[in-house]
Amino acid sequence: MIIGSVIVLATILSFFGKRIFDNIYVPEIAFEQEKIDFDTLVNQEDASFYFVYQNIGKEDLKIFNIKTSCGCTIPSWNDAFLRPYERDSFKVTYDIINKGYFIKEVMVYSTSKTSPDRLEVMGYVPFE
Repeated sequence: MIIGSVIVLATILSFFGKRIFDNIYVPEIAFEQEKIDFDTLVNQEDASFYFVYQNIGKEDLKIFNIKTSCGCTIPSWNDAFLRPYERDSFKVTYDIINKGYFIKEVMVYSTSKTSPDRLEVMGYVPFE
């Protein structure tokens, strides 16, 4: 009976210990802004913005993919590892060939415990 209790207790402690350890020593991404509003784009040029992010975790962070909700929103990013507490950014460009209001989703896939992270780009391109 005592041996069975010890085995059950050890199993429970190892399970919770692993969960605590996994949450402490993982990369975690934090963005300065999660939504970008270009407002009205009147200068007839594609609109670009840099999403600034920081690794607030305890392990190296890597962005391995960024997907957008359509081909008119183009991301470009650095695929190198980001050490804990370092900052970096990636560029998102909206092609203004599409007129009218837009809200585009940007999904960031990384080694962060919060992955995938959802960002938004929005604005208006006038019909001229």
